[in-house]
Amino acid sequence: MGFQNTLYCKVLVLTCILLLLSIPLAGSSYLNFLACMALVYSIWALGYNLLLGYTGLLSFGHGAYFGLGAYTVAILTTRYSIQSLPVVLGTAILVSTFFGTIIGYLCARHVAKYFALLTLAFSQLFYALTFKLYKWTGGSDGIGVKPLKLLGLEFSGIGDTVSYYYLVLLFFLLSLYTSWRIVNSPFGKALQAIRDNPLKAESIGIPVKRYKWYAFIVSTVYSGLAGALYAPLFGHVVPDLFHFSFSGEVLFATLLGGHRIFIGPVIGAIVFTIARSYITAVTIYWPLVLGLLLVIVALFFPHGVIGTLYTTLKGRFRRL
Repeated sequence: MGFQNTLYCKVLVLTCILLLLSIPLAGSSYLNFLACMALVYSIWALGYNLLLGYTGLLSFGHGAYFGLGAYTVAILTTRYSIQSLPVVLGTAILVSTFFGTIIGYLCARHVAKYFALLTLAFSQLFYALTFKLYKWTGGSDGIGVKPLKLLGLEFSGIGDTVSYYYLVLLFFLLSLYTSWRIVNSPFGKALQAIRDNPLKAESIGIPVKRYKWYAFIVSTVYSGLAGALYAPLFGHVVPDLFHFSFSGEVLFATLLGGHRIFIGPVIGAIVFTIARSYITAVTIYWPLVLGLLLVIVALFFPHGVIGTLYTTLKGRFRRL
């Protein structure tokens, strides 16, 4: 029987869910905010890892789709006073996916190094457009975000953080389950074959370019959702969301946890969020500290923290 089907695994999953549900019981607004941030980054990293960990494609531009989701929410709620939660989130995901579909089609037709450069180029294009379209985006000042509404309730990271935390948690659990189903489906197995050997995958009938494109599209859905949940959490969005340095954050989180382990990006996103919170409280040079942390991970944990731990424990159990 596989590990994922054992009683131990089921108990562990249930324990983690109960732990997540109990976080607001601590009564700390800051803890709720930090947990929301970690879950938003986890959703983003789950989608990103479908591209990096399972398809073998490195993107430097996934902040663009995160930013599109965030700015769509900001523009709809502030410029048009549309605050309906299903409408706003649905539109944000559609906008991100629309641009992701077009850009993904152009990028997926190129080999890995050109793929990475193209994703970077498109991200910087959106970054420049946020300044050019200042009447809509607010330019360098950014734009505010109004709370989302559903059934008479308001959802925002400003004020009542408990209700917004449970909303984000719901979307995280749905994203986690959907991602699990994808990577264990025939499509997910085909992506892993493409990652391991694209030429061999193509020789056995897998449409490599088309599946790379599909993986890109799915990852932008996750990015758009994460961005859409990020906007009400902070109550304000700025052009930096489109900058390549912001895209590097999801890459860092994914590598930190381990891109070859399903749960790795989630652990990486949580550790990244907590580490950044504490580092920024101590020094303004937090990017330098995180950069050094990435070097340490690359040198001593080449498969990420969770990936290296899993490999080590697996080897020891085999020797027993």
